[in-house]
Amino acid sequence: MIYNSYQIAEIIGVNVSTVKRWTDSGKLKCSQTVGGHRKFHLNDLKEFLTKNKKFTASVNTNLLVGKNNTLHEAIATMDFTYIGNYLYQALRKNNENKFSSLINSLILKDYSYPSIFDNLIIPLLHRLGDEWINKKLSISDEHMISEILKKFLGSINFQYKATEARYNAYCFSMENDEHSLPLYMAETVLNNINVIKTYNLGANLPIEDFLNLSKKVAVDIIFISIIYFEDKDRVKSQIKKLCRELSSNDTHIFFKGAGTHFIKPKKNIHVLENFEEFDSILKNHFGD
Repeated sequence: MIYNSYQIAEIIGVNVSTVKRWTDSGKLKCSQTVGGHRKFHLNDLKEFLTKNKKFTASVNTNLLVGKNNTLHEAIATMDFTYIGNYLYQALRKNNENKFSSLINSLILKDYSYPSIFDNLIIPLLHRLGDEWINKKLSISDEHMISEILKKFLGSINFQYKATEARYNAYCFSMENDEHSLPLYMAETVLNNINVIKTYNLGANLPIEDFLNLSKKVAVDIIFISIIYFEDKDRVKSQIKKLCRELSSNDTHIFFKGAGTHFIKPKKNIHVLENFEEFDSILKNHFGD
């Protein structure tokens, strides 16, 4: 996820002097080590390519995923089936580098984060979940795969700062629900809207605790993942209380997950089918 000037030059297909000139002018963001070496986060390069589309086509994915013609064709044609199988094999073999290198290639080839989540990561989680249920996946394997995914999603959001933040967003899962991966994905989607400052409060958060927090801070957006719960009546009661106390304040509350089927959408209460829908609603209400 961190590249040097020479790697950036190879990936984009320009001279190192060009990369240095772009960084000196502020066209391409970077950080510098104590010794003065330029370091580029994936998001720095993605931001540059978003603003300079003409370089996207020339991105050299060979440097990231190797010389695999079938894979490169799948990337070019958005063949999610082939790409998904490739990522699945990488995860099952605990090959973190192979997994992250391909996802990085997709990001640099202008695949949106919501599209990657909806078409690749979520189906992978369902596939691995089915293997877990059918006892084809060991506890150790499941933990290793989760750590690879958490590490990758965490790295996307690492040191992200909303430079024009006007709205506060909070992500969490319900009490006794330990599933945190959807929260990282929601955080990534939120972070791509520069006017939103996001707080990932993590898994297993009682609603009463968040309501106490909401009395001290501004709450414009809430994303709640509901995948697992033991007491449906308690969850329904907590959600009803949350919506009653906050939705009237123009707070937009988003619910996503297998456990959201009993929630009825209203004016500012959204039950999401996918992350692309989440992204669309956010841009409509909070985009520049």
